[in-house]
This record gives sequence, C-alpha cells and structure tokens, in this order.
Amino acid sequence: THTHTHTHTHTHTHTMFALQSQIAGAKVVSKVVANKQQRSTVVSAKIAHGKGGEEGGRSFNNDAFGMICKAASYSMMGSAISAAGEEDVFTQEGPITVFAADDDAFGDFIKSKGVTRMEFVKMDGLGDICKNHVVKGTVTKADMAAGKEFETITGKKIVPADFPFKKNDIKVDNATIHAIKMVIA
Repeated sequence: THTHTHTHTHTHTHTMFALQSQIAGAKVVSKVVANKQQRSTVVSAKIAHGKGGEEGGRSFNNDAFGMICKAASYSMMGSAISAAGEEDVFTQEGPITVFAADDDAFGDFIKSKGVTRMEFVKMDGLGDICKNHVVKGTVTKADMAAGKEFETITGKKIVPADFPFKKNDIKVDNATIHAIKMVIA
C-alpha cells in the first residue's frame, strides 16, 4: 500500500507541474503580445506628423509621397525621401511626374554603393537621388517616345522610354507615378 500511495502522489505532482508550466507558458505568451502592441504604438506615434487631430499613426494624403509610402514594395524610397527632408517635393501641388523605384531596385543600388540601409539614409546626395525621380509637369507612358529626353528637377537628363517599368500612369492628386525597377542616380 505504501508503495502504491507513493507512486500515486508522484504522478499527481507531475500532472500538477505540467499544468503549472502550461499556465506559465500561456502567461509568457500574453506578455509578449502586450509588449509587441506597445512597441508598435510607440513607433506609429513617432512617425505621426504634427498636422493635428491624427489618431493612431500617420494618415497619408493621396499625393505622390503618400502613394509611395502606402505602396507595399516602395517603403525604401519613402524612407529615403523622409530622411533627406524632401517630402515637400513629393507633396507639392504639381502636376509632377514621379518615377518610383521599388525596394528591390533600392536594395541593389545600396549594395552597389557598398553601404547598409542605415548608412544609405544618411548618405550625402540622398536628396538629389530622390529628386532625380521627379519631373515637373505630367509625363504619361504615351509621352515617352523612344530616345526622348526629360529633365528632372535636379537638372538630370533622363530617357524614360528605356526604363524597366512595373506600372505606368498611376494617377494621384498632384502627380502621375510610374513604378520602375531601377534607381535614377
């Protein structure tokens, strides 16, 4: 009988332990989730602009800058524009034409420069790189005749007909956007 009771108690304790660790596990999970939520709230608060009355992060306008920031694969161009302090160029009344380079293009460009993403946003000449993607006035796909040159707002001559495009003629309030797979540097 003695042995039996012993085994029984042992099993019982073991089950209790298992239950406890499950409960502890659950607690840990909920703690992590709570932290994550807090963290993301802090991040969006930092990004939020002081344009009054904006709840929960930043709401973008339907302009070239807003479009680039909202588009999933163009975040690097968005952060480059912000880091260079060139948001006004992309939110101006326009009309402007913007060649938006996707993240892959910026990734390759950063690699070719031999810098990290963090160094890239502090790079000299970042503002010009951003502005190389902007042409005053409206340039549609139809306007891009082979060999036809356009001048960006930095004075750089580009021939958009040769660009590798993903999408053309995306209309926003102040601009016509063309999504390209290269950085105009």
